[in-house]
Amino acid sequence: MGQRSNTETIVAILKAFLDKRTWKQADLARHIGVQAPTIHKRLMELRAAGIPLHDEKEHPHVFWSVPKSWYPGGVLFTGEQVTQIVRQLSRIPKGKARDQLLETILEYLPARDTAAIVPAETTAREEQHVPVIEDAATQKVALQFRYLTVTRGKEGMRHASVHRVLVGPPGRFVATCHRTGELKWFRIENVSDAKLDPREPFRDADSKGVDAHLRASLDGFHQGGPPTKQVFFVSDPDAAWVARNLMEAMECEEVPGGIRVTVETSAPKRLARFVVGLGSAAKPLTPALQRETAALAQGALESIGATDQRTRPVSK
Repeated sequence: MGQRSNTETIVAILKAFLDKRTWKQADLARHIGVQAPTIHKRLMELRAAGIPLHDEKEHPHVFWSVPKSWYPGGVLFTGEQVTQIVRQLSRIPKGKARDQLLETILEYLPARDTAAIVPAETTAREEQHVPVIEDAATQKVALQFRYLTVTRGKEGMRHASVHRVLVGPPGRFVATCHRTGELKWFRIENVSDAKLDPREPFRDADSKGVDAHLRASLDGFHQGGPPTKQVFFVSDPDAAWVARNLMEAMECEEVPGGIRVTVETSAPKRLARFVVGLGSAAKPLTPALQRETAALAQGALESIGATDQRTRPVSK
């Protein structure tokens, strides 16, 4: 075998463990081109220096290994994995942190036109508060924040225990509200001054109960109470494109003249908005949905028929 300096041997050892996480000592010595006693000495020196080398004896052999996650100063990815990371980063909502990370990775890759991929936009408020909200969920620490309740037009301080974060857009999270003790949806765009508050006890929730709350919701809305079965009909020819653009959890079946859509939800008002948006092509078939749809339609008609000069159409 040829002569190698100590430095060359150490560099070769590190490279070998980057390529393969476990080596038989004799095979490693042959791979690098040194004697077995030399490789053993250098391995012991590297372990003393802090490299997480583990040895295991299986007579007459000695196996050396490093953890799968080990990489000096970072995490090791293959070229194929880096390509997939760039693809995924290109698709997630645009934001300062995402753009900086993508720019850093692209510095080490051949030129790639990421501008051809147009992801959704995230708001400045979402980018500011999502990390804190995620930490509240993963660390199980109560979240303190100011929240704007749109229906009341008021902003107030709250505590909540976050269980699920839906990054969107729009970004939302499901949490136990400490005011009511109930599971609620919160829209991140309406959050301000968010921070972790370890002084406030975290209120855990049964995972199955949280998942059931999500399934009963529709587009981030839940009116309370158990889900109920709602059904509506969509006539042809609109039925074809509606069938391909249904909201989550909606199921449809072909029936004479169109499709029949069924969904179990605790958000009939949000469902009614969807149905009203389909115009004359849609017909609600269940009483609760009929009431909600009629109320929305009546409200729109009253608005159009208002005599207030500020809203009256100008005749030509």
